[in-house]
Amino acid sequence: MRTIFCIFTALTLLSLNSCGNEKNNNKSNAETLADSLQPLKKYYFPFDELSEGLVYEFVDDSMGVAVDYWLYKTVKDEAGDRFLIATGYDAFFEQRYFSREWIVADGTILKDYLFIQSDSASKKSVVRPAKIDESVIFPFNPVKDTSLAYRFRIKFSLLPDTAMSYDLVRNRKFEKYLDYEFEGKKLPAVQFSADEYIEAKDSINGGYWNINSKMTEIYVQGIGLVYKEKIGKGVNFKNHLKRRMSPAEFEKLQDSKNK
Repeated sequence: MRTIFCIFTALTLLSLNSCGNEKNNNKSNAETLADSLQPLKKYYFPFDELSEGLVYEFVDDSMGVAVDYWLYKTVKDEAGDRFLIATGYDAFFEQRYFSREWIVADGTILKDYLFIQSDSASKKSVVRPAKIDESVIFPFNPVKDTSLAYRFRIKFSLLPDTAMSYDLVRNRKFEKYLDYEFEGKKLPAVQFSADEYIEAKDSINGGYWNINSKMTEIYVQGIGLVYKEKIGKGVNFKNHLKRRMSPAEFEKLQDSKNK
């Protein structure tokens, strides 16, 4: 009887180990397939971890002070489609931007982009929506032809001079894989470069101006954007991600700074 029990136990353990190995193999195969089809996806924001939201604090490299905060959160609509919501705050915790990206099989597509401004006359916040002409934000599969770029383009006007219209075009290219040090650890990352063109037109007084700049962005696996740099006429900054915090921690930070 003891022998039969031992055989049954051994077969049960073997079966459980086999099931576990099969699950692990299936998971490994799925991850391998995803990496081959969407090699850049794991470097963008961690969608599964952002259901409750996380705030990213960006600091200026030269001054060492916070310049903006971004609250990232993933939501689902009734159809089951997932979206990445981003709300941008300035150094004084005033909301300035809002965007909504649709997460699809080959990347993210911009669906909404809003500028949030303070109206000096009414003392109220005014929402200025941008018109989206080309909507590619982040590709999950890099283009092999290095002459091609992912294009993002919006048109908008801002207070107080709404007669001035802006046309922003950003051509982004995947550059390379690299390691990036964050919180004392070297982590796998990817780097993008971009050429940004802004054309400003005055519909009342006439005339137009061009502002061109070069951008660099670095995204770390499982974290997202950790470094952004822009160099051009009238603009020159390098910002890095200092830390991430929960929305509750962000509220406490605001309370402590406002005292």
